[in-house]
Amino acid sequence: MIARCARCQGTFTTDRFGQQTCPHCGSELLLADPSAPPPAPGPQGASPPEGPPPQALPPSAGGLAPPPPPPAGGYGPPYGGWGPYPPPAGGPDLPSPFAERKTRGFFGAFFETWKLVATQPQQFFRRVRIDQTGTAVLFGLIASVAGTVVAGLYNYLSGQQAIATMQQLMEKMPEEQARFMRTYLELFSGGAALAQIVISPIVTVIFMYVGAAILHLLLMLFRGAKRPFDATLTAVAYANGLNLLLAVPGCGGLLALVWGLVVLIVGLGEIQRCGPGKAAAAVLAPVALVCVCCCGVLGLGAPAFLKGLGEAAKQGKTVDL
Repeated sequence: MIARCARCQGTFTTDRFGQQTCPHCGSELLLADPSAPPPAPGPQGASPPEGPPPQALPPSAGGLAPPPPPPAGGYGPPYGGWGPYPPPAGGPDLPSPFAERKTRGFFGAFFETWKLVATQPQQFFRRVRIDQTGTAVLFGLIASVAGTVVAGLYNYLSGQQAIATMQQLMEKMPEEQARFMRTYLELFSGGAALAQIVISPIVTVIFMYVGAAILHLLLMLFRGAKRPFDATLTAVAYANGLNLLLAVPGCGGLLALVWGLVVLIVGLGEIQRCGPGKAAAAVLAPVALVCVCCCGVLGLGAPAFLKGLGEAAKQGKTVDL
């Protein structure tokens, strides 16, 4: 019969099984007999032990450790959470990064939460926990107060030149119109700016709770309140964090208003599981009412203001003549 060496792959002719010597490379090899009976069991006739296969040894013992299991939640890739990858649908609710500020660091947790609210509101409000309203209110309070303080200081410094110009103009106005303008200019005085900064925390907290109550009632009216009041308060408080944009000079107020309304509509629709349509109806109804009231106030005050400016211009011409 013909056999093949397992080392050099050379073939040779032999007439027996068992121990062989390769005539090509001289290596020893064992040629098994295919018709031989199977080998007997161990010396004591014991069968192989049952149970799970042996585990890999840790690195200290010379083996490879198995990879650690992925965490159940979290905020970064690749395991879901608040990271750049979308979390699995229907997963458990997660605390916001600001709720973990003791371990993450205050400023890091604050700005990470702000970024999620501002840029990923759909993902954030779909998964955020609604039983941590204190954290949500604190987040909205800090952002609003910070934006209000910076905006108040900026308005005070930039309005001083305008106040000086208006005071010169008021000297030529009738007393009634001058009194109206004087009341308006007091809003830009240092005392008014300081009062605005001092009372802003109280006003912000009242606004969040009262606004959340009104929105929740409107959601109930539109059959969109699928979850309790805490969910609405959480959405209002976190969306109130967009008031940090008040610190942007010039367009900060408009930017905070528009962006905040969009985040609030998206947030209410996700956190209440009612969709953006009912959330938009609940949010825009009071906004429309406020706009109507503001237009009415401006409509009543504008004629008196324009009349005062006209009489001041006439008096200026008379004095020049």
